[in-house]
Amino acid sequence: MRVGFLIDRWDPTRGGAERALATFAAWLAARGHEVLAFGLQGPPAGVDAPGTFVPVHAQGLTRGRRERRLARALVESAESMGCEVTVGLRHLERVDLYWPHGGSHAATLEALGKRPWGRHRAFLDLERRALADGGARRVVCVSELVRRELLDHYPSSAPRLVLVPNGLDLERFQVGARAAAREALATRTGAAPDEPILAFSGRNPKLKGLGLLLDALRLLQDRPWRCSVSGPRDAERWRRRIERRFGRPERFHVTPELDPLEVAAGADLCVLPSRRETCGLVVLEALACGTPVLVGEAVGAKEVLTSAEQGEVLPPRPRPAVLAARLAARRDGLAEAPPDRPRIARAVRDRGLEPWLGALERELLGVRRPARGSA
Repeated sequence: MRVGFLIDRWDPTRGGAERALATFAAWLAARGHEVLAFGLQGPPAGVDAPGTFVPVHAQGLTRGRRERRLARALVESAESMGCEVTVGLRHLERVDLYWPHGGSHAATLEALGKRPWGRHRAFLDLERRALADGGARRVVCVSELVRRELLDHYPSSAPRLVLVPNGLDLERFQVGARAAAREALATRTGAAPDEPILAFSGRNPKLKGLGLLLDALRLLQDRPWRCSVSGPRDAERWRRRIERRFGRPERFHVTPELDPLEVAAGADLCVLPSRRETCGLVVLEALACGTPVLVGEAVGAKEVLTSAEQGEVLPPRPRPAVLAARLAARRDGLAEAPPDRPRIARAVRDRGLEPWLGALERELLGVRRPARGSA
């Protein structure tokens, strides 16, 4: 079948949602389906993205008006090119399969304490049309957290919600990758053999809780540790902030890009004290590599944790002293005895690519319909 992905930017390097979409696109192409990606911007030079990119543009005097027009233009373009099923990650009023990696925009605004002005008002209206009014024929939830919040905000969407938890490449992310990854990350961070490496990863550091982590680490400056911070688009600004707040900024390595395997397998602890994280692919990847995690209460991936050895969940809105105490306890535990890495990895043993992508493909086939146009 011909599948149309409706997005803003077709770039697998942008974040977890984009990586998930590219992984799904490659799976579909390998299964004999044709993938077209419709969006404002295509892959940057040198970035290999599966499928064929089709640029779509929309005009408007305001950002909100442009967003509404783009939502319609994406669907119309996909249908005009004969797509039998459309998949949307961005806000759309009509789509066959809605895959909102960001969960409910209403819940996001609540977490950020933002009022629905400008483009956010347009996003909320598009979300209401898709979820409450039935514009999305099926809605895939990446975690139980997302399913619950969509039910809370849009109860009428219940019959169309399907839980398909995010998965990952368990052949790549595995305990056996730790030795090489640890050496690489230790070189980057300057960590000595007895210094634990903490890993934080996220495109939106403010939302993902980097400020809280920095406040906690300020309370632990007399203890040995190194911290890898990867993903921030404004990495230089965070470097300057760390330099102002710490007498030893060399204990941090901050970069906008870092191999996810190095982060997951090279660290001793993955820390994601996020105020809002519908899944948290970095958490799943860390666990697959035998790295324990310390996550916020609003992180969807917390649902896989079944033992204290695998990780723990912070209380809602923790104070820096609480996070510092948990970090110190984890560090002391590492000093006493090495963790059982294979046992930690069991947390995600059922979250491989085949069950995940196979389930998504079946959902696509369930909403497939005859093409309305031709190529």
